[in-house]
Amino acid sequence: MAPRTLLALLFVALTAIGCVPEVQLKSAALRGATPTGVRFDAMLAIHNPNTFDVEVREVRANVRMENVRGYLPVQVSPQVWIPSNSTRVVAVPITVPWAMAPQILAATVTQPKVAYNVIGTADITATSGMKLRIDMYEFDEEGELPRSMFVQIGGGGPFTIGLGNR
Repeated sequence: MAPRTLLALLFVALTAIGCVPEVQLKSAALRGATPTGVRFDAMLAIHNPNTFDVEVREVRANVRMENVRGYLPVQVSPQVWIPSNSTRVVAVPITVPWAMAPQILAATVTQPKVAYNVIGTADITATSGMKLRIDMYEFDEEGELPRSMFVQIGGGGPFTIGLGNR
């Protein structure tokens, strides 16, 4: 059997028996004001339910806030291996531009939370032994952040908000 055919069959088998890693926003750590906007780290808990290890090499996404024009581009290369049946927390830096922050506050003035949608792709590697690479894995996630995160941007240190389960 040709190596390409064997690799294709292995990919189909891994896809058939494997589960998609689960991503959950656990918290957001406010890092403060920058010249370009409000910077925070989205702390993502990535769970690998598979019987094989998975590496998250790169993530490219656009974050949209409900009722706010524009989007927040995100590109990060965590290069983190997640062992089988375990969870790793990955910090993803995001900057909310100054022009967007008032829009978020105004759009949510009567709401305690800001709804968001993240659409993007990820490059992952399955199994540390064979290094089976899967590029452009698509995802589309929704969630909420506390409005207070966008109101409290001072204080001289990291401000962490635990979000728990959505």
